[in-house]
Amino acid sequence: MSAIWTGVSGLLSYSQGIANTGNNLANVNTVGFKSSRLLFADMISSMAGGTSDGSQIGMGVQVGSVALQTSVGSLVDASNSMDLAITGERGYFMVKDAANDKTYYTRAGDFNFDKNGNLVTATDCNVQGWSVDQAAILSAKRNNVILSEVPTTGTVTDIKIEDFTIDAQATGTMEVITNLDSQSSVGELDSTDPYFTMFKNYDADNAAPVADSDYSATIKLYDSEGTAHTATVYYSKVSDEAGKEYWEYMVTVPPDEDGSTATGGTDKAGVLMIGTMTFSAQGVLENQTAFTPTGGDAASLSSWTQADLTSSGVPQFSATFKSASNGSALTAQTIAFKSGLSASGGSWSPTSAATAADIGRTAAGNAGYDPSITKNAVYCTTNYATSSYTQTTSQDGYAKGEMTATNVDDNGVLWGSFTNGQTKALYVLALADFINPTDLRREGNNLLSATTESGKATIGRPNSGVLDGVAGYTLESSNVDMATEMVNLIINQRAFQANSKVVTTAEAMMEKALEIKK
Repeated sequence: MSAIWTGVSGLLSYSQGIANTGNNLANVNTVGFKSSRLLFADMISSMAGGTSDGSQIGMGVQVGSVALQTSVGSLVDASNSMDLAITGERGYFMVKDAANDKTYYTRAGDFNFDKNGNLVTATDCNVQGWSVDQAAILSAKRNNVILSEVPTTGTVTDIKIEDFTIDAQATGTMEVITNLDSQSSVGELDSTDPYFTMFKNYDADNAAPVADSDYSATIKLYDSEGTAHTATVYYSKVSDEAGKEYWEYMVTVPPDEDGSTATGGTDKAGVLMIGTMTFSAQGVLENQTAFTPTGGDAASLSSWTQADLTSSGVPQFSATFKSASNGSALTAQTIAFKSGLSASGGSWSPTSAATAADIGRTAAGNAGYDPSITKNAVYCTTNYATSSYTQTTSQDGYAKGEMTATNVDDNGVLWGSFTNGQTKALYVLALADFINPTDLRREGNNLLSATTESGKATIGRPNSGVLDGVAGYTLESSNVDMATEMVNLIINQRAFQANSKVVTTAEAMMEKALEIKK
């Protein structure tokens, strides 16, 4: 009888081995499938009869363990932007079943957006992640802060795009970097205020308000409604003495678009900021002044006072544009003007001119930033002996846009692309890691759940800590090795046949024993 049961244990165990191999082979093309490795273990042994040395006879075989194999399957290109793959072994996508509010884990990244904007699995489980902190991103841009990672807010939640548009953003920073030809000659200057000759001659009532500049650069600015306005920065050489050059500059918009109470409707309408730039004999920008209107007579330089500085020491002005829909004045917006220099101390020099009227023929060299000055390491306005040209322009405003596409980068950030050329970080995918992922429980539909043996999930961002990155337009294939599984199938089949022979042999022995009794 013991021989029969030993053989039966083999039949039962190896049939499970064949079933496990069959399941692996059946899922050879299942996205993100992890094969299982089945190991056998012997059963408890009994003491061999007639011996006194503790000899034992085995009682058969059983399934010892079935463990998930976590090796990475091949990564293959896919056509859907939301086809995602984790690039290494560490990490599982987190998804939640809305029906039972239970969180599952998966390596199958064949996601898509449903009609409600939810990012879901093929079985409608919601993919999990963190919302991006848009306010923190905007603040960082305005203050020239480089973020080490996309900031998020709140806890892990369903990834759901509810608004497929991006609102217009008013310009808050503009950068105009030029080279001003040092070979330019000084024209006829105003006898009273030579350093602001261009401003004194500016007339908003003329078709061309500025007629005596040496160079100009244009850039589009956006108001709060998303309407674009062409701003022009004019430059004019006003002095070349004592080994230095002085240039006047003026930031303007079309006069009929100026809704400011300080300059709008006057002959200085459209002028937003005026100032001077000081260059060394080597063409390096050494200092700068900036003035903005504060009310009173817009044509009087006494009404133009030192511009406010941003926290990073960049001068800024106030712009009030007119609404494109009804012509009324919009809320004033503050715009920082970058030319390549900024005040490291965030303040003007104590000796700097308080108003534009205080700058005389000899004062411009001493008027400007605090002596501690920061120069942009990449771009800064220059004064080289070559034709004037614009090195670069940029600004941070834009019109309203409609979403056209989505994609996920290797850090798991979900980006939206819009018709206005902007991209916007929307969510950051959440990945989970386990101390013992081989003991995760299969739940069907490519889903796994945590068990006591696997340990609790540790949640983090892709490419952080031990977690691997994410690849878009990519899917992870099954990690089933067909060659290995076919070998296992043959071995288990032969083992099954051998154990069936044990059973038939033991049966023949019992029949012979019964014949002896008869």
